[in-house]
Amino acid sequence: MFFAANSLHRRLSIAIGTLALLVGVLGSLGTFLVVRSLASEFSASLRDAAAHVQAGVSHHAAEPNGIRNASDDLVVQIWSAGDTVEPSRTSDPDIALPRAQTGFSSLDFDGETWDVFALAAGDEYIQIAESRSMRNRNALRVAFWSLLPVLALLPLLVLTIAVTVRLSLRPMERVGRRAAKVDLHALKPLEADKAPVELRPFIESINRMIERLSVLVNAERKFIADAAHELRSPISAMQLQIDNLRDAPLDQYRERFDELQRGVARTGSLVSQLLGLARAEIGGAQRAVEAIALKRLVPEVLADLLPLADARGVDLGVERLDEASVRATEGDVRVLIKNLIDNAIRYVHAGGRVDVSVLRDAQTVTIEVIDDGPGIAESDLPYVFDRFFRAAGNDVEGSGLGLAIAQTLAQSYGGRVTLENRGDGQSGIVARIELPLAATAIKDD
Repeated sequence: MFFAANSLHRRLSIAIGTLALLVGVLGSLGTFLVVRSLASEFSASLRDAAAHVQAGVSHHAAEPNGIRNASDDLVVQIWSAGDTVEPSRTSDPDIALPRAQTGFSSLDFDGETWDVFALAAGDEYIQIAESRSMRNRNALRVAFWSLLPVLALLPLLVLTIAVTVRLSLRPMERVGRRAAKVDLHALKPLEADKAPVELRPFIESINRMIERLSVLVNAERKFIADAAHELRSPISAMQLQIDNLRDAPLDQYRERFDELQRGVARTGSLVSQLLGLARAEIGGAQRAVEAIALKRLVPEVLADLLPLADARGVDLGVERLDEASVRATEGDVRVLIKNLIDNAIRYVHAGGRVDVSVLRDAQTVTIEVIDDGPGIAESDLPYVFDRFFRAAGNDVEGSGLGLAIAQTLAQSYGGRVTLENRGDGQSGIVARIELPLAATAIKDD
């Protein structure tokens, strides 16, 4: 059946086309029967009129019961040589139509209009007339009998179209019901193989949305689980420090209070970074972006981090600073650069060095941070951007969120962050932030 066709267009076209063809055939059949009936009546009328003319008998305008015959609406008149006003032969003596001009014309007689055709044939003049009312009745009969099949089939046509459309669009209802069942606990893609071809792009779009939503939900679930796990330890530690502070001797009160204060600061920093990661994952599309000049911003970030570098005895400076701009929010770019430089400063030993460069090419700008610290084990490099990951073998304080935040921010603007060990024979890390160059900067070239 056509309802099994895997195309809404094909189903509707076949169904409605078949109905239209059926109505057209029945309408044509009705018109043919009416026209054939009228032709038979007209032939009989001509035959009757010719018989009366040939026999020369009197013709009565109506039957005794008062019913008018078909031949009463057709009159044949013949004028022979020597005839005056009235014809010598006529099919109906009661209808004395005047002699009309040669060809087609119209005459009014006894309150009725007649259409006449007249011609001269040798010594005779022949005139055939038909009443206008007969023609109108015939036209109405043709119209009525032509419309009757259509009018009779119209309710069936409407009902059949309604049923056909409903059956043809049933796959859309099934897709709608399946889509309504999608929630955070059942993020399953919709089946597109058995759907009509017109619905497949729509279903594939829904499936891509479900896939993105699934990734986001899984990431948020992991984030909540990791955050709860990471916050449990500092909160428990602060609770223990509070208990120790309550029972502390006076000579140890100050020391334990400072320890509690440091714990609160660490927990506050962790919460702040968690909030920063959550904001970063919202996406750059929801932020008001502008062209950020890195030649101005990078020195400002370095100035903010100079006290930390001085406190750790790290030489922090700029190696190269190309003229370049990126499309982003200034706060995000500042956090992105700061996290990488801060990370490098904390892992470099006292007396170490951190160099920052801004490198520009045709389409991208690269912010490069190079340090001479201990580097990272090759086995740990694939995991450095995971949340709460901290490389083994170091005692640097941190939450393990700085690089995760940096990568999330960079990706939200179409860029990325990479980390690798130095390949110039020295120990240390090369961290790079790659971002698309602002369109205005490209035009300026």
